[in-house]
Amino acid sequence: MTVTSPQAALHETPRLGFRRAKYRARVVRWTLLVALVLLLEAATRTGWIDRNQMVAPSEILAHVAAIIPSTHFVTDLTRTSVTILAAFALGVLGGVPLGVLLWRVRVIGRVLEPFIVTGYAMPTLLFYPILVAVLGLNAGPIIVIASTMALIPIALTTMVALGDVKPVLHKLARSVDASRRQQYFKVLFPAATPLIFPGIKLGFIYAVIGTIAMEFILASKGLGFRAGFMYRELYVADMWAYIAIVVVFSIAVNSALGLAERAIRRDML
Repeated sequence: MTVTSPQAALHETPRLGFRRAKYRARVVRWTLLVALVLLLEAATRTGWIDRNQMVAPSEILAHVAAIIPSTHFVTDLTRTSVTILAAFALGVLGGVPLGVLLWRVRVIGRVLEPFIVTGYAMPTLLFYPILVAVLGLNAGPIIVIASTMALIPIALTTMVALGDVKPVLHKLARSVDASRRQQYFKVLFPAATPLIFPGIKLGFIYAVIGTIAMEFILASKGLGFRAGFMYRELYVADMWAYIAIVVVFSIAVNSALGLAERAIRRDML
């Protein structure tokens, strides 16, 4: 029989409590989701919600199953996925270094931060005609606008996260004569990851919003275009089916980012 020491038991108790709380939260989350789906099913079936506005979730699921095998769905999914991932990648590759620069060179941070915050609230759709004139009628303008929307929250959260690192960690890195690269990748980024990754997730959300919104209005391909086309042609069930597909796609990638966050923190520490 294995005997657990009092010290091990003290460390294990908070961990078990955290796991139980996490399990309870997951159960409550799924219960609320199922209850919402059942409520919508009842509301649409009984006429509480007009069918011209929304159809039953079971009918939406049936339309999703019919849409997925189609050829145009593969084309739309590929176009939207490539656009979102390209915009998100550009947002990360530009946002993280910009955040480091804003934190490292305080003068630049104080000068540029108001402009960046203003750009955060500016409707970037206004720049679409200029981008079309420069890049042409293709996915380029959408990628630029969506990547800009993703870049700003990533840069701001990176700057805040690095500024929030405790001074003792800087002293620790200097005391062991760590190189600049080691300071960033072994000390600063691991310590700032809990704040940087929420910004990266927010950047992905904005990349999705920017891409789908631009496709809805201006594109000729993509999931956003197809949802807008179904809306304009009054195919309500198909419109909601495409909306459901976008939601599932976003949740899946966001969950993958959460797994990546845990893996990166584990490797860095």
